[in-house]
Amino acid sequence: MATTSNILTLLKYNLTKSKTSMLEYSQFADYIHRYAQHHIEENPDLVAYCSADYKMVLEAELKSLVADKQVAIVSIRNKDFLCCVPYFIEKYNEILTSIETNPLVPFPNVNELPKQIPHDILTKVEPDEIVYKRLEKEELDDKKLYCIVFGKTFPALLYPSSYPMERLVQLCLKKIQELLHKEESHDYFLKKLTISNPGKELSIKNFFSQFVQNPQQALDVLKTGGDTFYYWSQMCYFLKQDYTKLKDFTPEDISILQSVAIIEVATSFHKSKTQERLAQEAAFEQLDLLMKNPPYYHNYADIVKMKDKNGIPLLGQYKEDQLKEHLKIKTTEAPNNQLPDLLIFKVTNDTGYYIYKERVIPLILRLANDIRVLVREALIKSWYHKLLEYEVLPEMRENVAFENCLEHEVMAVEPILHALLESPFLPVVSMEDQTPGHIALYKDNERIPYSEILMVSRQEILADAKLKLPFWYSIPVISLILKLIFRKPKGKKKKVKKSVTLEAQEEIKAKEKEEFRKRDEDDSVDPLKSRRRALRKAAMDLESQFVPENSTLDRELAGIMHDWNDRIGKENYENLGEDVNSLIRDYLRKVLRTLKAGDFNAERITHLAEALVDTPSMMKIKNHPALKKYVELYILKIVKNLPSN
Repeated sequence: MATTSNILTLLKYNLTKSKTSMLEYSQFADYIHRYAQHHIEENPDLVAYCSADYKMVLEAELKSLVADKQVAIVSIRNKDFLCCVPYFIEKYNEILTSIETNPLVPFPNVNELPKQIPHDILTKVEPDEIVYKRLEKEELDDKKLYCIVFGKTFPALLYPSSYPMERLVQLCLKKIQELLHKEESHDYFLKKLTISNPGKELSIKNFFSQFVQNPQQALDVLKTGGDTFYYWSQMCYFLKQDYTKLKDFTPEDISILQSVAIIEVATSFHKSKTQERLAQEAAFEQLDLLMKNPPYYHNYADIVKMKDKNGIPLLGQYKEDQLKEHLKIKTTEAPNNQLPDLLIFKVTNDTGYYIYKERVIPLILRLANDIRVLVREALIKSWYHKLLEYEVLPEMRENVAFENCLEHEVMAVEPILHALLESPFLPVVSMEDQTPGHIALYKDNERIPYSEILMVSRQEILADAKLKLPFWYSIPVISLILKLIFRKPKGKKKKVKKSVTLEAQEEIKAKEKEEFRKRDEDDSVDPLKSRRRALRKAAMDLESQFVPENSTLDRELAGIMHDWNDRIGKENYENLGEDVNSLIRDYLRKVLRTLKAGDFNAERITHLAEALVDTPSMMKIKNHPALKKYVELYILKIVKNLPSN
């Protein structure tokens, strides 16, 4: 043994060496004194035990160990004896280890503890307390000798804290297996299980055979779900029922009853863990479905707030570290050198978004379609004003400058689209896309230009802008003279170029706010219209929760409609859209009669949309998540634009 100043280690060493459970106090004190004098040079911490008052130092140390239930002092015939918990832990650990090779050896029980040893050194626990605790988080040490109490029917089991609980459960299973290997017991308990479960004979026979014939897989059988837990509970009940009828218990009978009690708790633990695991799997499946719903891209804050169908937050059904691990697996693991199912892209250096691979191309096409007209009209208007002032921009003449201009507009008005188009994974996603009739975003290993993505032409925009000019701009001589007179001198400093599309969008928003203000002023003179004013105000405040900052309500409605409206042909497409809008208006007309502004919040809008989407009239429409999002936005639009009368 290496030199040490630990009194508990030295006491255990002496007990093991002398092969006894107790050691006389004075004998141990003298040993410590001699040991310290002999090893003082190797371990200076032993100096306290070399002095004349070494017994007082030892007494103080032992008092501390007694308080921690590591040592007990027993008085026998006017002599004090010492016993220590680590000694018994090692002893009973060896006994349990021996049972692994010979299941017929009985478990150590409290009656086998030497009579002189006080039970104060034992830590008494109930089976459900210790089994749950140790199976949940195993912490092996030599600090405690547990006394697992099963009631008054049969003795408690001695269980050292150095022995893994899972191995103890395996020992209990082995003891039951040994019992069921006996032909009379095998047939008897199989018959009882079969009679109790009519119609499930084959299932019970498979369960019974799997448990008895495969000792190495016993714990796996216990952990499996389905009817296994029910069969285990029944078998434990039958075993306990038969053995508790016995008047005199043999050591083997006691071991069987102890095993059944521990297996019952272990079964309950694994059942609860299986239910928890299944609930978590269902929650993650729900999360994956929600992440595939509009708007199709979500940051971490959005994911944390997601709720299930019943409105219960998903984060409570799994832990945050499990969520992070789930996202990590989804964004890193992929078969056959393909991209993972879940991808990450960044709009800014700080904001990262998750998007499923299958949603990337459809989202790009939808966003491009959403802003195409907006960008085109904004450029026509901007170029018209520039031409009025006889100013010709580089993007009017050069394709490269025009492409840069379009990129600038896209970056400003739809940063998500720009981030996806510039993402490093887009070439691979485009290559892996096998959707019939899919649009190729890459030609000759190069991404197609923004003009093709937005389906706009420099020449057409310039021609439309020129058509708006007065006729004399088309007369070369007059145009040249006016240009020399009215053309503004070029500034020395270049101003930071603003997005004309964003400016046009801000003008639309400003116009909406002005209309809202006027309507609000008109209603302010009539107290009876205060509820309408409050509802409109609530809708305006809620708009930011449903509409991205760089978009508008009408733009989002038009974009989402493309996701659920699958009608071919302009007339059919518009008819379906109007039918849905009419249903929403009719439904909301009844709700608005009693709706109060205080009750009109994001949660209420979601509930109204869910109720409407689940009606028979809407059930035929596919892509319900997109339809639900559309209904939410349309409800917001109706309330926001409530008329004055």
